[in-house]
Amino acid sequence: MQEKITALLVHERPEPMAFIRRALESQSIETQSVRSCREAHQTLWGRQPPHLVLTDARLPDGSWEDVVLFAAKAPEPVNVIVVSDVVDITIYLEAIQCGAFDFIVPPMTLPDFTYVVRLAVENALWRRGSQSLVSETRN
Repeated sequence: MQEKITALLVHERPEPMAFIRRALESQSIETQSVRSCREAHQTLWGRQPPHLVLTDARLPDGSWEDVVLFAAKAPEPVNVIVVSDVVDITIYLEAIQCGAFDFIVPPMTLPDFTYVVRLAVENALWRRGSQSLVSETRN
């Protein structure tokens, strides 16, 4: 049975997340939205964290950095894509160095967005599979 792919959208603004939600759902990725770092923390540290997180760069109670840190401590590997409203190479470099999988600035074409998401999902699945193998080997 194929694993259901899930994504968490962390944002307060409706745009560009409406496009992102539609694009994810068109790829059969189940989405959930939260509006704050606190809610993201609860979801990421739950029993079954999402495979992907797409987070707005700015949030009412924190930033993308907080979300990346929460994802790094999730019980299963999670990839974070930071969504910004401005092209900023400094934030891009910081995001990648802090552990984000990618940094995007909409509007994007659907094929470009699909490519980024596909790579992030494949990486998350691979990391989860590797983590399972290590756990089985230790037991």
